[in-house]
Formats: sequence, structure tokens, C-alpha cells
Amino acid sequence: MRSFLPLIRAEWPLLLFGFGMLFCSSFGQTFFIGLFSGAIREDLGLSHGEFGAIYSAATLASAVLLVWSGALIDRLDLRLFTCLVALGLALGCALLAGSQGALTLLIAIFMLRHMGQGLLGLTGPTATMRYVATDRGKANAIVGMGFSFSEALLPTLAIALLGLVGWRQSWLLWGAVALLLAPAICLWALRGHSARHSAYLQGLDDSHAAAANSRQRQWTRNEVIRDPQLYLFLPALIAQPMLFTGFIFHQVKLVEDKHWDLGLWAQLFVFYAAVNVVCKLFAGLIVDRFGAVRSVPLVCLPLGAGLLLLACSDSFLVAWGFMGLMAVSVGAYSTLSSPFYSEMYGTLHLGAIKSFTAATMVFATAVAPLVMGWLIDRGMSMDAMAVGAAVYVVIASALARLGARRRFAATATTPAG
Repeated sequence: MRSFLPLIRAEWPLLLFGFGMLFCSSFGQTFFIGLFSGAIREDLGLSHGEFGAIYSAATLASAVLLVWSGALIDRLDLRLFTCLVALGLALGCALLAGSQGALTLLIAIFMLRHMGQGLLGLTGPTATMRYVATDRGKANAIVGMGFSFSEALLPTLAIALLGLVGWRQSWLLWGAVALLLAPAICLWALRGHSARHSAYLQGLDDSHAAAANSRQRQWTRNEVIRDPQLYLFLPALIAQPMLFTGFIFHQVKLVEDKHWDLGLWAQLFVFYAAVNVVCKLFAGLIVDRFGAVRSVPLVCLPLGAGLLLLACSDSFLVAWGFMGLMAVSVGAYSTLSSPFYSEMYGTLHLGAIKSFTAATMVFATAVAPLVMGWLIDRGMSMDAMAVGAAVYVVIASALARLGARRRFAATATTPAG
């Protein structure tokens, strides 16, 4: 792991910025919101299916808007963009705390999902891939630990705070944390950012002058959307966030069905985060050595194994195995997803490209809670859904393998320049 040290010494302010943005994105992530699902449903009188429908509708709206709003990171100053998003996230927390019915709950969750999962989740990795010219796998692994740190720290704090002050007061406090923390990290870590951005643009001009000797080109979003190879990779790339979201959103139901203790379950996130961190670092080395494109077919297979394990037993040992295997896939996915798009399509339009692919991912995360909530209301067990999800993982991995083979076959037959 010493190979990470030169990168950290050279780029620590930018890495700190990305780390902080992914940490703060957690307030809009399913693993965090899902911890409050039981209390919210009980207070507002909602069934699993009704709450899942509201959550999915809000997430779908977020996905639609993200295609436009995510591209703003390519045009606005990064510091201004980040501070505006943090303000929106804090307002979403406050609105959730004051929700009295389905409409205000819908708007609040939309703001949390769009500002947190969507825009802050996009900001850190996009900035890292854009301004770090080499060792992008390692850089994204370090940045991704911000999310791992939040997964280790926040669930236990959230459960404790929920018991002390209730879910409404909890969300007011989390909104204050988001409003103070994200802008503070941004303004401190991005001092001198204007000079860095100017140097990045100059570097692109220099690379264009040498384009005749390089196969890398800077794709536009419209070109990416028309690329048929992308759609062989997408099922595997969305598998982890989609299935993670579905099962973690309904984690209270899962814990109830398995007769596990919710407090013990929340403590498993520390174990999950530890495994996640190790896998992020290892995946960073793999991506820099072999490339992100070659790694995509493998990324969701551990999650598939964890889902099959989950369906096999109600022992709490299964919870350890499921969380550990899920952490492997989540760690690998979060490290290779951004390098994958920069490797395939360049960095100049990366914000616009990732806004489209992130919208696709958000759309998938919107469908999962809705479908699973509907199935729960109709009596389907979590075990049966786990088996079905594992079958999807196998199919998605096979498609990604086909995409990788076609990608390198096309590259081998395309002349330079």
C-alpha cells in the first residue's frame, strides 16, 4: 500500500475534497435514510409499499433532473456548485423533519436523493478523475473511503440519536451537519482551484495537438448515449447500487423477517465499512494495473454470492457473510465506476457523461424499493427476492464480459490517430 503515499502527498487537498463530498452524500443515500424508514412509516401511517412508492417516485424525479443538473459541474465553478448543492441538501433534511404527509415527504426525499446521492455523489469522483492525471484507480479508492467512513460511523450514531430525540429532530441535526461540513471542506481544500482548472484546460489543448499519436478522444454525452457497447456494461454497473438500495431500503423488514436485532444489525456496518475500505484500496491497484473496463464483469459477483447466502439461513452469521460480500462489490464498484467512464470516454465532458450514467443508476435505485415494497405487500419473502437478484447478477456479469471482449477487439483493429 506504500504506492498510495506519493499520490496522497501530491494530491491530498483534492483527495480530501472528494472524500468529504462522498461522506456528506450519505445523508441522501439509502443505507442512511432506510434506518429511519420504520419510524417514518409509523408516524405517517404508510405501508411498506406506499413508502417504497414515494421513495421511488422521488428518486425517479431525481434521475430525470440529474441529466441536466449534473452537467452543471462542467460549466460552474466547482466551489460554487458544491456550496449550492450542500445548501439544497440541508434544506431537504429540514423539510423531511417537518413532513406531515405524502407530498412533503416526497419533496423532502427528492431533495435528499438529488442533492446527496445524485450531485454530491457525482461531484467528488468527477473532480478527482478530471484533475488527477495518473493513478486514477488509487485516487478514486481514496476518495471512496469517505463513503466507507460514513457507513461505519453514521448508522450507529443515527440509531442512537433516533432513540434519544426521535426521527424529526435527528434530521434537523443532520441537516446542520451537512450545511456546515460540506462547504467548509470545499472552500478549504479547493484553495487555488482556479489555477488548477486553467492548467487542466491547457493540458487538454496540448493533448489535442498530439491527437494523431493517441487513440483516446474526448467523447460528448450524445456520442456516449449512441455507443452500443455502453449498454453491455450498464447492467453490471447498475447491479450493485440497484440491489444494495433495494435490500438496504427494506433492511428493517429484512431484520424483522430474519428475527435479528436491529441494533446488532446497525453495528455490522462497521464490519461492512472495514471490508469496503480494504476492497477499495485493492480495487484501486487492480484498476491502475489492468484497467477498469476489464474489471467490470467481476464487480457484482461477490454481491450475487452474498444474496444466495442470505437466502440459505436465518442465522445471524449469514448477516456477517452477506454484509461482507456486499462490501466487496460495493468497494470494487465505487472504485472502478468513475475510472471506467474516463477510460472509455475521456474527461473533458465527464460531468455530462456521468450525469447521464448516474441518472441511469439513480433510476435503477428508484425501481428497486418500489418493486420490492410491492412484492413484500403481496407476501413474497426477502429470501425469494435474494435468489432472483442473484440470477440477475449472473446475467449482468456475462453481458459485461461480452462488452469487454468487444471493446478490446475493436481497439486492437482501430489504427492510431
